[in-house]
Amino acid sequence: MIHIIGGGLQGMSIAFLLQKKNIESVVYDRNDPGQASAASAGIIVPWVSQRRNKPWLKLVTGGAKYYPEFIKLLKEHTLQEPKYKRNGAVILFDDEKRFSKARTRIEDKKKTYPEIGELNTNIEKNSALREGFRGLYVSGGAQITGEALLNALKDAYVNLGGVIKNNSFNVEDRNDSDTYIFTTGAWGVEQPFDPIVSHQRAEIYHFKTLNTNYQHLPVIMHRSHYIVNTELNHFAIGTTHIDTDSFDISPSEENYQYLKGLVPKYFGETEFEDIEMKVGLRPYTRDFLPFIGKPMKNTYAINGLGSSGLTAAPYIAKNIVNHILTGQCDLDLTHYDY
Repeated sequence: MIHIIGGGLQGMSIAFLLQKKNIESVVYDRNDPGQASAASAGIIVPWVSQRRNKPWLKLVTGGAKYYPEFIKLLKEHTLQEPKYKRNGAVILFDDEKRFSKARTRIEDKKKTYPEIGELNTNIEKNSALREGFRGLYVSGGAQITGEALLNALKDAYVNLGGVIKNNSFNVEDRNDSDTYIFTTGAWGVEQPFDPIVSHQRAEIYHFKTLNTNYQHLPVIMHRSHYIVNTELNHFAIGTTHIDTDSFDISPSEENYQYLKGLVPKYFGETEFEDIEMKVGLRPYTRDFLPFIGKPMKNTYAINGLGSSGLTAAPYIAKNIVNHILTGQCDLDLTHYDY
């Protein structure tokens, strides 16, 4: 029996893939408010990052490549739409020098990551942006709505015979014959073993444009902001990154005004109205590198995915399942077990 503690995207991805292989498992999930997976509107464009940490790059580029296969597997067992869309991405730059360097850098990466797709500079044609931005369109960019994917995974898991218990799991109840996988996110602080987990508060503003017909648009990335067209005329813009030890997920007026104030910067005079603010608690571990390891016998812990979680979680799940069943996987787990 495999016990999975934490029913967010990481835990449910592992549970689903185990159940696909007819491996008996049970998921424990308290449905804590603030779960990062449920609040996120994810962008899957890892190749544009300037981060050079190779173990991290392995996770996110592997995740982007694996996503189409993972979604195909998932759709075989649920009628719930996971809302994975590969509409491309528009990367914005503030000056010619940064734009030129980025274009060269991303072009060079296509040799290693052909899933990047095509690049072009006709960003107005590919987005709802006002005129005046300099940017690069990356056709391989994708997006995923965290809550929709999570609901689809839970549905598929149960359809395959999996069991979800909406209660806590007592660490003292472990036994030597079963396997335990802790994917507890920000609530990993409650565990008496590694990794040490902290979290950031991420707020996302959802709004609706009026008198428009916007849908199937690419994600937009600019500095620390992103904009995701989730449905017809429905957009999410985020996000804030605030270190905290609080688990309060009440939206703040300050961040509401800040994120709402960004909309005219990108959409010009387009009229819009509020939909909602979402707040998620993103877990982080040492050096912002996810922890994937075995802190105790027969026990895995996976945490600290932060803003990379939506991109990397299914790929990590694939590797963990393979490691449980065969002792091998595509990841060198020594890079993540610190």
